[in-house]
Amino acid sequence: MRVPDWEEYLKQVLSHVKFKYDHNSIYFELREHMEDRYENFLLEGMEEEQAAKAVLTCMGDADEIGKELNKAHAPLLGWIWRILKDVLAVLIIINILPVFIVLISGVISVFDIYRVKDDSPLVYTINVDYKEKVYDTTYMIDKIMYYEDNTLEIRYATWTNPFSDSIKWNQSLAYQVYVDEVEVSRGGGGWKGAGYYSRGQSYQDDVPFDATKVAFYLARNHEISIDLTKGRVMANES
Repeated sequence: MRVPDWEEYLKQVLSHVKFKYDHNSIYFELREHMEDRYENFLLEGMEEEQAAKAVLTCMGDADEIGKELNKAHAPLLGWIWRILKDVLAVLIIINILPVFIVLISGVISVFDIYRVKDDSPLVYTINVDYKEKVYDTTYMIDKIMYYEDNTLEIRYATWTNPFSDSIKWNQSLAYQVYVDEVEVSRGGGGWKGAGYYSRGQSYQDDVPFDATKVAFYLARNHEISIDLTKGRVMANES
């Protein structure tokens, strides 16, 4: 209930409290206390108008109460408490933000599917299933596929630790195709998804059927080789 005399009383109390951010809590706390007393007076048999006035009498002098509340809600202490709460909120956000980024990145990665190359028949597939962690990045080489138009396709993914202090970037896969020890000229294209976890596909054109290996460069001075002459699953046999 709203009683004009009560509102004027509360306004007078709050005029002495310098820390404005506490006004709402003080207002509702005093208002609730006044309403409780009002209900008690009604139960004792008082008339409504008499009970409303009796509440103000019981509450005491508005100026004195306001001055005491101002001491309890000192501006300096109030600002310190408010700043500490804001700083704590920022720290919490900073600490949980990477978790949300990882979750969002994981959800998005579900929709990052490998694209089907349908402009040339498939000749063979090698299921590599290779995984290795180098520094803060885990490389996953899924499959190598070869097509009749002499295109070699590499399907892969990378996962970078989001909680690392090192520089993070999307790692495209560096590699070189060989026929015995002779390098095959580079040329082609591909794509790589974004995020801490992301998939990618790389295509190299004009790769001979008798290509013997692919050398992957996962980091400086770190090379692994995949034998292209072993593990072939021919398309006409699958």
